[in-house]
Amino acid sequence: MAPKSRRVPKELRQRTEHSCDRCKSRKQKCLTWPGEEKCRHCQKYGYDCVVTKPRKQRLYGSVETHSARVAVLESLVKGLVPEADLSNVESMQEMARSLGIPLPETVSTADTLSRSGSATVKEDENEQLVHDLQGQGQYIGKASSYFFQMKLRTLVGKMPGGGLGRMYLFGPNPASSRRRSGTIHTAGGDDEPLDMHSIASTVASPSNDGLVSADDAAPAESQSVVFLLVRIFFDRINVDFPILHEATFLERLDGWCKDPSSVDDVWLCSFLCVLILSRRLCDVHIPEAQEEAWWCRIQSLLSTVMFTSSLTSIQALMLAALHLHNTNSRDICWTLTGAAIRIGFAIGLHRDGIDTQGTPLTREMRKRVWWTLYAFEQLQVSSHDRPSAIDNPKYLPNPPRETILDMGTHNLPDYVAWSNRLVVMLGAACRTLPDAAKDGYSGPLSPAAGLLRELSRWRTGLPQHLSMDSIDAMPPTFQRPLILLHIQYHYVVSLISRYALLSRFTTLSRDRATAVADSLLSMSDVCIESGRLSCQLLLKLDLIDSFNAVSWLDVYYLYSSTLVLALSIICHVSQGKRDATAEHGRLLYQCTDLAARHLRNPLVPGTMRRWLTVVGELKTMVDEFSGKHSAAQQNSASAAAAASRDDIAPCVADYGGGAMQLSLPPPHEGLTDKAPALVVGDRRQDLYAASARPRLPEVSEGSARVPPFFPSMSSPPVFGYEQPLHPHPDGLEARFWPEMHWEGISDMLLGMEPRTWNM
Repeated sequence: MAPKSRRVPKELRQRTEHSCDRCKSRKQKCLTWPGEEKCRHCQKYGYDCVVTKPRKQRLYGSVETHSARVAVLESLVKGLVPEADLSNVESMQEMARSLGIPLPETVSTADTLSRSGSATVKEDENEQLVHDLQGQGQYIGKASSYFFQMKLRTLVGKMPGGGLGRMYLFGPNPASSRRRSGTIHTAGGDDEPLDMHSIASTVASPSNDGLVSADDAAPAESQSVVFLLVRIFFDRINVDFPILHEATFLERLDGWCKDPSSVDDVWLCSFLCVLILSRRLCDVHIPEAQEEAWWCRIQSLLSTVMFTSSLTSIQALMLAALHLHNTNSRDICWTLTGAAIRIGFAIGLHRDGIDTQGTPLTREMRKRVWWTLYAFEQLQVSSHDRPSAIDNPKYLPNPPRETILDMGTHNLPDYVAWSNRLVVMLGAACRTLPDAAKDGYSGPLSPAAGLLRELSRWRTGLPQHLSMDSIDAMPPTFQRPLILLHIQYHYVVSLISRYALLSRFTTLSRDRATAVADSLLSMSDVCIESGRLSCQLLLKLDLIDSFNAVSWLDVYYLYSSTLVLALSIICHVSQGKRDATAEHGRLLYQCTDLAARHLRNPLVPGTMRRWLTVVGELKTMVDEFSGKHSAAQQNSASAAAAASRDDIAPCVADYGGGAMQLSLPPPHEGLTDKAPALVVGDRRQDLYAASARPRLPEVSEGSARVPPFFPSMSSPPVFGYEQPLHPHPDGLEARFWPEMHWEGISDMLLGMEPRTWNM
């Protein structure tokens, strides 16, 4: 016998085939008899029975099933098209059109409805420009690190007065610095050719604090300082910011030393940027005035650089942008980075198959410079929440070959390829960031959740020699790049999920009894874990003496991780999680100590100093919030204890036809030796005799409270008995109650009139 189907027969189904607009708006069942054009409701009231609204889409199955299905589909798409951007519907539609794949109408309809629905949502706050130190208006997106910090300060009540204030990292115009006569000796005039003698003559001797002239300084010694600065650049800066090829640069430097006219102004600009970036890392004292002199000469060369479309001009612009980024001029850094990208498009760096008629080294350097430029710009985009100039991953070529570029001395095999994949995901995170900050949706089908799954696949797919477990086994030269790779991974994760953590704290601050959504809770937990691991990795960098607070973004990663760590502590304090609060509090203290130590270094540039200062301010903010929360809890506990004591009322009884009232001393008198009195009718009796009155403990006047008095059973005057006639045989205590007989007990049980006690 065939198994009976559980499907309801068609004639017994209750769901209608369609509902008219009138019934949909009234949210009622639309009943239409067979053969009739109108439903019962429209027939009864004479309405036009029309169907124009789309049918409600039902979701069959659980959310977990759909999440697993979406994850599998994403894996299939990424396996077939590795460069596919699955962060939003628009990018997937564009990819389908580029591949010639027809799209169903439901996708476009749903996309149109979602866009029209989101367009009707009114923003809580209007966007506004933030003023820099020059008084100019600068656009900073709502998903920027700056606004995230301001929202955090506002929620904990530490928002500075006067609104948003001014952006300290958008400092004064770097081109407005004046050369002070007699103080700055420039390396030749603006029109004079530069040579080794003119540059070495202005470099300070290690034994002097000021500038020395060419006649006083030893030429060989000054030239050795210049070469030392070049060596520091390739050992400390070019490793993190790979923009120059060392062998090629040294070859041109040697030719310039022999013949200054053999190089152009664009290369000279790059050379001066190398010197100015290395000055703060050099053990030899080079005064700040020398940096200003070099920068004045760089400014005079930038016009030539901007009007030259070549790979060398892009390198010079990027080096100058890095210097401006570190010295409180991040707005000008943004401008130079954009100019470098436009020149890159002009010379075809974004196209992989262009025949440049160059050497293999030149072709690989083009790829390397373009990837470095893209990564540097995406870091700025993630910080400022501004649109990217490279908004499509298809403009990224294949990773360069490490063997041709001689990158094996500082990077492990396959390091560049995996690092570039992470940069692509950073770009995808920047595109999804505004929506995540605006609506805070963190469900399993959200773009942020999909990107987190992609990041998880990136991490699990890492080769063994690039995993975190291999850090301690690596040589010192490989440890810093490997640690930075994982710090960047946690930065991208926290960048996507930190607004879920902020929404979690907002929910807790409104009502602690409100249950937080599971999706929001899981995503915020991911953010907390990434912030914690990032702080630990940064402390490990400092432990191996590889924390760079001068020339690279280690301080920015510390600042971003501390933001997440501080917010996680505040959430733990609000939820009463003491163990997690203590653990993260110790970690925050270590990060604050790290920031304070580097703040004492006078060579730390202005941008880094500002971020390090904010780390200390976040620590103070967390301490104040924890202190206020603890004080509020103590006050609540004290109030609850006082209320429980006040609930105990004095005994009131009727005795001898009169009301028995308890007379207590005034509260301000505290606990005294004066015995409370009992008023019985018109008589006033002391509750305690002087000999039997108990001694109370000493209580301070400020904390004294008068407890309610309960008459003791051993107080004969209260209950009308005389002094006991039957002392204790041992003489230790007296018995106030007479001996009872069985007759007396039976009388009490039977309810008869009590008789006189037999003594």
